[in-house]
Parts: sequence; structure tokens; C-alpha cells
Amino acid sequence: MTESEGCRVFVVEDEFLVALQIEDDLVAAGYVVVGPFTTLQGSIIASREQQFEVATLDLNLRGEFVYPLVDELLERGVPVLLLTGYTAADLPERFRALPRLAKPFDGPELIRQVESLLPAT
Repeated sequence: MTESEGCRVFVVEDEFLVALQIEDDLVAAGYVVVGPFTTLQGSIIASREQQFEVATLDLNLRGEFVYPLVDELLERGVPVLLLTGYTAADLPERFRALPRLAKPFDGPELIRQVESLLPAT
């Protein structure tokens, strides 16, 4: 059994093709995808109802920043990977040290980042 097998990744992304690529990359690497969710409200509700080990979050959903969701997940101890075109300097200070993958990114880099967030077994 690989480290990723059965691991659930919560995906928030509002761009259809990007969400599809994220989902394809994660599934190919053995992850179970929870989502993708495309709105802040929908993702917050889903994050409270679903079980998952790590989250990949697009920061800007059609002009609405997912900062409340990031805060909530961090409070719950969920590792978060930010997927964004924004630089660290563009982010609120409390989020600048979080793992961040700049768009556009490739599948292998996404998988490396997700794996780095998983607890060592």
C-alpha cells in the first residue's frame, strides 16, 4: 500500500479545467478526491461534513477569497496547500508561511507538495 492510497484530499477550485487536472493528477497518484468545490460557502459546509487528511485550496473563487476556510482548516489542524497566482507578499501575513503552489503548476509538483503535507507513517 502506497502512502497516498486511500488518503483523502479536499479540493477547492473554481476553474473547471484546472479542477479536472488536479483531480486527474491526484487520482492517478492513488488519492481519493473530495470535491472539487467551487464556492466559499459550499466548501466551508463540505469541509465540516467530509473527512479528509489534506486540503488544496484555490485562494480566489470568482472574486471571493477563501481566507475564512483556510482559518477554519488550520484551526482544526488540517494541512493546507494554497494553489494561487498570488505571491506570498500578496497574502495576509498569517498565511505567508503556508505551502503554496503557483499557478500554473504541473501534476508531479502538485503530488510532491501534497505528499510533503502528509504525516509520516
